[in-house]
Amino acid sequence: MIEEILKVARAEIGYRENPPGSNRTKYGDWYGFHDLWCAMFTSWVFDKAGFPLPKIQTGAPSGGAYCPYIEGYARRQGQWHRTPKPGDLALFHFGQNLAIHIGIVESVGSGGNFTTIEGNTKKSNAPGQNNGEWVWRKHRHVNQCRGFYRPIGSQALTGKEAYHRFLSLRKPFMAGYDIREWQKQVNYWGLAIEIDGVYGPESEKACRELQQKWGLDVDGIVGPLTWNRTFLPSSEAPKNG
Repeated sequence: MIEEILKVARAEIGYRENPPGSNRTKYGDWYGFHDLWCAMFTSWVFDKAGFPLPKIQTGAPSGGAYCPYIEGYARRQGQWHRTPKPGDLALFHFGQNLAIHIGIVESVGSGGNFTTIEGNTKKSNAPGQNNGEWVWRKHRHVNQCRGFYRPIGSQALTGKEAYHRFLSLRKPFMAGYDIREWQKQVNYWGLAIEIDGVYGPESEKACRELQQKWGLDVDGIVGPLTWNRTFLPSSEAPKNG
């Protein structure tokens, strides 16, 4: 997963907003508006690699555009870390009291040093690293960061094996790759729901419909019984529930 994400990010190095100084990019086209675009870039990369981030902001195709929201989400989900790993999203403060820039960690060195691939940055190390015109590889240090959002764990599982918790409708909505795997399987049962990795009202409704179909307790919660039944091939599912 991580190498696929980094492959997409590396292919973007050298991309420049057009016209310069406008914040107009293909990442903004994808997201739906044009503004400071470092977070739009990271969200776009994960999406194009086939591992979209959860919808952190309303209206986002996936991910988010505002760095403090991304930090807050990572903290709530228990995906906030103090040291980087490849594939993490580094949230930079650059001396301010909140996250003002974001980049994808490409590699980690010694002494707190690491490299990133960032959008909306500068080729040089001049001031204004959070509002440049380029996608570029940068050399950073942990003392420039508030922390790191790790959306993909090193042991991310797929399919039926991804189950590790009850899924239920709550606020903030639950999110993760286990939910994304379950949503993919739900579509095989003829319920066309969005595969966004977020357990929202649409997912809960689909859960209830399937529980009703299979004669399970209709509570909208994906526990082990509902999860296992969802991953039965439709041709093998008992007709009497």
